[in-house]
Amino acid sequence: MIRYQRLEHRFLRNVPDTLKNGMLYISMDYATSAHRCCSGCGEKVVTRFSPTDWKMTFDGEIISLHPSVGNWQLPCRSHYVIRAGRVIDAAP
Repeated sequence: MIRYQRLEHRFLRNVPDTLKNGMLYISMDYATSAHRCCSGCGEKVVTRFSPTDWKMTFDGEIISLHPSVGNWQLPCRSHYVIRAGRVIDAAP
């Protein structure tokens, strides 16, 4: 179950220690993004950009991440896609 259906985004150098629900923090300096799990469990989710991991696209207004975010190690075991700022539930 996905609790947060949309993510706002913020570009910054360093990801803050405290993350706000519904916010995707992006550090281009460190090729990393972070957000609180969209299931609402509150866990921190970090995605590192690389040719073999995640890719981030930004069209000047909205963010997408590819591939999906699978939080298999978290108790919620959530799985979702972040496309055009929207959070889309994905099959387990």
